[in-house]
Amino acid sequence: MLIRFCVLSLLVFAPGILSTPAKRNEATEPVTPLDEAQISSYVPYAWLAAAAYCPQGSQATWSCGSCEAPPVKDLVVYASGGDSKFIQNWYVGWWPSGNTVIVTHQGTSLNIVPVLTDASFLPVPIDPVRFPGVPPLTQVHKGFHDEHALTANKVLQAVRQIIAERGANKVTTVGHSLGGALALLDALFLRLNLPAHVQVVTRTFGQPRVGNDIFAQFIDLKVPDKARITLKGDIVPASPPLIASYRHSSGEIHENQHGKYNDCSGRDNLDVNCSTGQILSGSINLTDHLGPYPGGVNMGPAGLTPSSLC
Repeated sequence: MLIRFCVLSLLVFAPGILSTPAKRNEATEPVTPLDEAQISSYVPYAWLAAAAYCPQGSQATWSCGSCEAPPVKDLVVYASGGDSKFIQNWYVGWWPSGNTVIVTHQGTSLNIVPVLTDASFLPVPIDPVRFPGVPPLTQVHKGFHDEHALTANKVLQAVRQIIAERGANKVTTVGHSLGGALALLDALFLRLNLPAHVQVVTRTFGQPRVGNDIFAQFIDLKVPDKARITLKGDIVPASPPLIASYRHSSGEIHENQHGKYNDCSGRDNLDVNCSTGQILSGSINLTDHLGPYPGGVNMGPAGLTPSSLC
């Protein structure tokens, strides 16, 4: 299904991606190589994202292959749910090693309904009740917006419980693909609904664009600590297209064609060592969406990629 979504993205979005001129927020901006320590810092979050793909129920007991990865095996799950079909798997837990609450959503799996969710790329006004204080004219992807609404209250309740019980002052949202889009929405949702002293950060993998320029700017203002890891010729981060008024927020970390990770400043950086720039150059590889991400982690159900551990 991930591959089918990538093909759909390529067929529908490529003309807009490849014909959109550089604008103020889609320019070639500074690119800084990452060292090994910086790259390694994203490995635990890759495992946390991968764990969301494991069979329904395994997150509740934290009993899956990805759950046993050394960086994250001490996670204590407080709440979980989803059916991998109409609602993506999700879990909320306390990660002692990282001293943070973790909120994670499953990405697009092999079922058909998430494909249709991803393809519902019509931008709609963001819900001002769920997201209090958002600027006027803020718009987001309809499918992502509707999917987020299905679990938002349960996620918030679980996060508040952990903060109360553990004295937590940090929340990290994580996800791959559609799960990355939900993680970005979660980050803003939690920032706007939690006390100001609680830090909210987000780490996503292969995340598509989520909203318009107003949304992207507001995310940068409210959730400055972000990392959006993208790989080589993965088409998903380049969709929905710029021509449809979608924009990424800042925080991209991109692995280029030579396997080198770079910090891509700005939003939708057009340098060839960044995702949008690489796609503009015509270098597209559909399977890059699956990984391997930092630490050699692949995303998706067991059997979809050689080293998916569920």
